[in-house]
Amino acid sequence: MRLALLSLLMATTLAWSQDPKSADPKQRVKAAKAMAKDGAPGVEKLKPLLSDVDANVRRAAVESLVTIGGQATLEPLTYSLTDGDGEVQRMASNGLVNFYLPGYYQSGWRGRFKRGADSVMDRFRGADEPVTPFYVEARPEIIAALGKVTAESASMDGRAAAARALGVLRGKAASEQLLAALATKNTAVLYEVLTAFEKIRNPTVAPRLFYMLRDPDEKVQLAAIQTVSLLGNKEANAPLREAWERTKSDKVRRALLEAMAMLPDEANRPLFEKYLLDQDELMRAGAAEGLGRLAKADDRSRMETLWEGERKIRPRLSLAYALVNMGKYEISELSPLQYLINTLNHKAWKGVALGFLKDLAPEASVRFALHTALLQANRDEKIALAEILGDRGAKDSVEPLETLAKDPDAEVASESLRALRVLRLRLQ
Repeated sequence: MRLALLSLLMATTLAWSQDPKSADPKQRVKAAKAMAKDGAPGVEKLKPLLSDVDANVRRAAVESLVTIGGQATLEPLTYSLTDGDGEVQRMASNGLVNFYLPGYYQSGWRGRFKRGADSVMDRFRGADEPVTPFYVEARPEIIAALGKVTAESASMDGRAAAARALGVLRGKAASEQLLAALATKNTAVLYEVLTAFEKIRNPTVAPRLFYMLRDPDEKVQLAAIQTVSLLGNKEANAPLREAWERTKSDKVRRALLEAMAMLPDEANRPLFEKYLLDQDELMRAGAAEGLGRLAKADDRSRMETLWEGERKIRPRLSLAYALVNMGKYEISELSPLQYLINTLNHKAWKGVALGFLKDLAPEASVRFALHTALLQANRDEKIALAEILGDRGAKDSVEPLETLAKDPDAEVASESLRALRVLRLRLQ
């Protein structure tokens, strides 16, 4: 009897200490956190706490909604984007993305606000830069609400998180709000907006970013150079050349040369010719890539000579890319295309090789060579080639991926099935 009474007393005390209507905000916080254990039925109980006068209660309620997950949480999380607390806005933004990209809330929001600070160009990014698959589309009202936070929030942290979310969700409809957010001049917001445009890949916004190529802050300027180049709008070439003439920074010039290399224009040839033999290996890499994208038959013999003599990995990868783009499609022990495939095994340089191969894969002759390479590829190469064919392959890539999906290695088979799904959706 005493044990039963004690248990009842403890349960009563616990319930009182978690009263969502308690005058003590600490008790309301506890109540909000406890509701996460209720699962889906807890969503309705949490909604009133999203309007609590105490920001800590609202934060706890948002966290519990994210923990519960599911479609029923989308409406209350979207409502929380209107909150006046920047931390609530940030948590709600991350929570909404988490629905479309599970795991994002725990790790994806930790953005790298150092872009441009420790590298020249960072376009060969990996899994730490999340984005939803092209076939996943967020609700329009969520994109609109995130856009409003990005453009209007009084919290710079809230704006940065919302901008990052728009990038991950590829929220093209919020392009105007993202552009408006650039007026803040807050470094974190600027970086997230620029990164968002890189993921959304809407080339029409590029001209409205050209002024940032002259930004006095070198870190911002470097980020803008990368974004403009990745948007693929060739109108950027003239502003990039203008920025080249104005800058005295070697780091900025490296970034500018690489950016121009990505936007083929014969007007850039003099710069590529000048730096093709430069002592700086990154300048050589940019020049080789630039000439490779111009893809003139007259350049091939010279590029072959340089390929045979180059010893640094970065320019050698660019020369390999250039030669394949100029028609050297063969797979052999010492061929440029095989070199790119082999580099998929190199942790430090895999991203560069993967990026170049994705750029080359739309060419039917390259795809045929990649299909052949699958027959002798090792585990890491198979996984990477499956990703390439899923993202950039064509109808002729279906059969090779179907075969690879039967691979005895479970991870290879799994990645091949994922790539096959992506490819088939693209072909629809």
